[in-house]
Amino acid sequence: MRFRYAHAAHPDGSTAVDLCVAQLAAQAGNESTQRGANLGFIYLTEGLQSQAGAILALLKVRTGVSNWVGASAAAVCATGVEYIDEPALAIMLGRFEPGSFNVFSGAQRPPARGTRAGRAGSVAYTALVHADPNAPGLPGLIEDMALKVDSGHLFGGLASGREPPLTIADRVLRGGISGVVFAEDVRLVSRVTQGCHPLPGSRRRKITAGEDNLIDTLDGERAFDVLLRDTGIVENVATAGADERARESLAQLKVLGRRGLLFVGIEPEQSSAPAHRWHDDYLVRPVLGIDPSRGAVAVGTPIEPGQVVRFCVRDEAAARKDLTRICAEIRDHLHEQSELRRRPVGARGAVYISCLGRGTHMFGEQSEELRVIAQQLGDVPLVGFYASGEISGRSLYGFTGVLTVFY
Repeated sequence: MRFRYAHAAHPDGSTAVDLCVAQLAAQAGNESTQRGANLGFIYLTEGLQSQAGAILALLKVRTGVSNWVGASAAAVCATGVEYIDEPALAIMLGRFEPGSFNVFSGAQRPPARGTRAGRAGSVAYTALVHADPNAPGLPGLIEDMALKVDSGHLFGGLASGREPPLTIADRVLRGGISGVVFAEDVRLVSRVTQGCHPLPGSRRRKITAGEDNLIDTLDGERAFDVLLRDTGIVENVATAGADERARESLAQLKVLGRRGLLFVGIEPEQSSAPAHRWHDDYLVRPVLGIDPSRGAVAVGTPIEPGQVVRFCVRDEAAARKDLTRICAEIRDHLHEQSELRRRPVGARGAVYISCLGRGTHMFGEQSEELRVIAQQLGDVPLVGFYASGEISGRSLYGFTGVLTVFY
């Protein structure tokens, strides 16, 4: 049975709720939609942020659902549509077995890892996490939360916007992390899509020297020389020098950097995936600058010798291809489950959390990113938001999309 969902844009919070509730009521007449919802997902834009408390209270009364999780954001999305720079609300109502989910926050502890409950198996198996991007020690908080679930896998994102953002976990919150922990019997599949692809000439290389955010050498070679070779700009430039070829190469690299197209992919420490699975298993960080005299490349994160990296570029074609890939993997997973259970298995609902740097910046037209998902998965109930960072596994990503489907 499919979850019910709704979305609306209106500067008055109560009117936005009215519009959403009317959509939910219309869907209630469809026999394929879920009855008896007990968990709500809510995402709202900055234009409604000041009314978040009243909106949440009203939704609890109008829907009869007392448990809600969500966040505020610069933009929110639903099936096939996104709302940017306008007051908007997207909600979804899910039905889960009693005891198979637990809302958590700084004021509500999640169940202890290892807790089991009959057919549900592990009560703390995975979690949807929303976080304040300004929370001190955020990567550590995410890592710690991943250690509190038996799968070690989280999915979610950081609230976003010009104003100090908020999260929702049964009430409106600021700071820290919150969300909902799911038991092992909650069936879901989650995938990460990267907005980048490795440069054609690039391969996995180990940082052999560097400090802070400067990579000095890769596999013993100057990082600058490796970058020039991987981009195909020039073959084996040993020094910046004064020759024309070197100057042209520097100019081309600077153009790539200014356009925000050049990145480094850093393989997470816990990754043990083979090389052909690279697109699933790296953290994208921008190349911020180059130092030809030193031979170093500056990137947007602290680095450590021993890390495995690869140079990447970011473009619309790569984003479309990879988003299509994860949708195909999700379809394949549902098909495999159907064959395993010998009965049809379908998507009940989905949560999509994408980077603020994607959307119209990467796909051109507004809502195009959501249309790609709808084309690939069909009219699956979906809500989500554009984040200041995306959470998958136990890592904080950037320039990615995290798509999670309940089935």
